[in-house]
Amino acid sequence: MSQNYRELPKKNFIETRDLLLEHIGEPGFENVPLEQCCGRAVARSYFAPDAVPNFARSPYDGFALRSVDVELASPDNPVVLKIVDEIRPGRVSSKILSKGEAVKILTGAPVPQTADCVIMHEKTSFTSTAVTVTESMKPQQNVVQIGEDQSKGCLLLSKGTVIDPAAAGLLASQGFSEICTYRKPRIGIISTGDEVQEIGRHLAFGKVYNANRYLLAAELQRLRFDYEYLGHCSDDPEQIAELLGTGLQQCDAVITTGGVSAGDYDYVPEAMVRCGVDVLAFGVKMKPGMACCYGMKNGRLCIALSGNPASAMTNFYAVAAPLLKKMAGYAAVCPKMFKVKMLNDFSKTARADRLLRGTLVLENGVCEMVASREQGNAVISSMSGSDLLAVVPAGHGPVASGEILDAFLI
Repeated sequence: MSQNYRELPKKNFIETRDLLLEHIGEPGFENVPLEQCCGRAVARSYFAPDAVPNFARSPYDGFALRSVDVELASPDNPVVLKIVDEIRPGRVSSKILSKGEAVKILTGAPVPQTADCVIMHEKTSFTSTAVTVTESMKPQQNVVQIGEDQSKGCLLLSKGTVIDPAAAGLLASQGFSEICTYRKPRIGIISTGDEVQEIGRHLAFGKVYNANRYLLAAELQRLRFDYEYLGHCSDDPEQIAELLGTGLQQCDAVITTGGVSAGDYDYVPEAMVRCGVDVLAFGVKMKPGMACCYGMKNGRLCIALSGNPASAMTNFYAVAAPLLKKMAGYAAVCPKMFKVKMLNDFSKTARADRLLRGTLVLENGVCEMVASREQGNAVISSMSGSDLLAVVPAGHGPVASGEILDAFLI
């Protein structure tokens, strides 16, 4: 199949993505300290070993008392209670409240078993020995109940959930200090092309700086994946194949840019075949991002993207990123589609699915989009600040302002 990669049928970006996802296996897992887990996916489901909170506590600074003692309290009938103790957070009172008694209590402190409600201190008048209450209270009023946040045995995180700050706090609240997570994929980056020059020295005439290296590195950082820059290759199939082979030995996936179209010096697909990659997709029906090549070798993913920055990154968001997320064990890998109302026109016809980059605008509860003025394959400037891609389906004519399109966040 690899040797005849040019004969592979071209599919749209969703079909290509789904085809490739079938070839991504479940990653390995490892135990990681909780403070290092943000951005990782849990490799098993986590359940609450205890209720949180596991004691009834006060949500306010105030006074814990018996509701029966103040059932007739009103501004015209104030009730004076004797203060018999003070409870700070972390301290447990041994006092058993009798008729006409209350305890001063601070936020987060345990409510005594013989008290059944808490009144905010702002709603009372008090001295160091007595508190005056002028309103009635109901049983359990202003008491945070046992398990109000998490009941014992409840599901905290399902397998494949990505740990965000809230999830980290959730796990910490149950005392988990080490988490079983899927191993983060290590991604290698390779740049190709005789015209590409690394930054740090004067740009020679006819050359371009290696922007793609930094575009991809920044995006992989944002995804919290490990990566390394493997180097730059000239337009030489043997050199590309050698570096690809090395990269696929030491990385879980390798991403190349450049040399993937149908020109005389586009050698990357050939180099993939030379180093033993089974090519699964060559090109995709989308614009920008049509030029690409995807394959697998021994469970490791090879992603070849265009040398044009906007083209490369559009393909990355639409096809490559979901594959890498699956390699990281994410349960949800594909972006959620939603409707956007276009706020400006786009004059070209879509022969294949066209992905327009732009900026999300939320106005009066409606998702709207301002498409970037320049949508060319090589235009980096219009990518800056863009936060979503809108899909103009194949066969669609020019897009008019006010039209509704499907879109996804990037």
